[in-house]
Amino acid sequence: MSRAATSRLKVNAPLGLRPSLENCRIPDLNVDAAYQRSTEAGPSVTLIRRIAMFWDWSLFHPLSVARRPDGSLWVVDGQHRLAAARLRRDLYDLPCVVSHYASVDEEAASFVAMNMARRPLSALDLFRAAHAAHDDMAVAIAALMQGAGLSLASHSNPTAWKPGQVANIAGIQNCYRRYGGGATGMALRALAAGFDGQVLRYAGTIFGGLAHVVGRASSDAPGRDIDMDLLTAVLSGASQSEWMADIRREKGMGNLKWEFAAAAVVQRGYCEAEAEL
Repeated sequence: MSRAATSRLKVNAPLGLRPSLENCRIPDLNVDAAYQRSTEAGPSVTLIRRIAMFWDWSLFHPLSVARRPDGSLWVVDGQHRLAAARLRRDLYDLPCVVSHYASVDEEAASFVAMNMARRPLSALDLFRAAHAAHDDMAVAIAALMQGAGLSLASHSNPTAWKPGQVANIAGIQNCYRRYGGGATGMALRALAAGFDGQVLRYAGTIFGGLAHVVGRASSDAPGRDIDMDLLTAVLSGASQSEWMADIRREKGMGNLKWEFAAAAVVQRGYCEAEAEL
């Protein structure tokens, strides 16, 4: 945001009292079950155990804690971290941002506000962070994309994408895990060449079909190689919208997942073209 824009911003007076940053003893921290989520469900238990096993202070965010009128401390945000700390025997206290609320109702309202305001990281956000951290798979996928002439979109809104930008990073990662770098690179190159110079609005769905066709070619028909020139010609023979229309029909007829419907359509188009050679 520009300096001019911020200078025109009208703001309300700060609410509440300034919190304090304190190291609070773990036994003194309480959790109010009246408004907090249960941590007994499977995913919560798994998360708590993972945090406890691989405790890393560099990843630790202070707990948000309320000090009630009687002086007791109640966790508003961070009960999974507290539960994980209690599983360990080498932690005595935890960093906490301690605030004062007029009532338990205000505590609960703050809990709701914190969780509603929290925006989860997208697959694009996580991939960019992994690449910046030199994660092996992220670095390899980025190189494959660059080799195919593709780049990562900065957001998931296709109306502002430029030709050659893709946002279907989760599908590309799944292809890499399932079929390896060779097949992933081939699928990316086919996508880029088949729709060269176009905004890849439907890349996610079409790439899912390409990944299956290219990745499973050897296992379905040992010794058979995909003709990349033919596959590219097949893709470029119809618009992305036409491909999507066929995939939707296939999905509706067979009640298939998108990736399997796309795979069936791409495979059929490739086989029909191959038979005409």
